[in-house]
Parts: sequence; structure tokens; C-alpha cells
Amino acid sequence: MHEALAAYAVAAHRHAPQDRRLSGAPTPMVLNGAYLVDSATLSGFTALVAALAGRHPEVRLELTGPWPAYSFAEEHPPEPARTLREAAR
Repeated sequence: MHEALAAYAVAAHRHAPQDRRLSGAPTPMVLNGAYLVDSATLSGFTALVAALAGRHPEVRLELTGPWPAYSFAEEHPPEPARTLREAAR
């Protein structure tokens, strides 16, 4: 499922599944994915989620969002940010 969903996304990230005690779900979480989806592919992404839910009724699929893209923020940028003074040189 993750690979199919990731194909529609600009970026995808798998998080550790949440404990049932935290999520409140009646069954264990097997996939906790974050998908950065462009507005141009959003309808295809949501259609895929619905199709996967129909093909796999034994799995509860839950689509939430939009969320801030915190799953895709870099902790350390690849290079230091330039100041306005440095950019003017």
C-alpha cells in the first residue's frame, strides 16, 4: 500500500505505527504514512485511497489532512542560509 500511495506523492515517509492506546483505534496500526501530495495529483491520490479501501475491507484506511509538511522538513539544511548582506555581494 505504501508504495502505491507514494507513487502519487512528491515525497513519502513511513512513521512508526502508533500504539493503540494513543490512537484509540480498535485494531493495531500497520502503516503510519505521510504523503506530500501536490494539488494536481490530489484527486488521484484520494481516489486511490478509496480504491485500496474497497479492495482491502479487512484494513481500516484513514485519510486525514491537509497537515503542515513537518514530516518532510530537514533538521539540518544541506548548506547554511545566506544573509541578505551575503546575497548582495
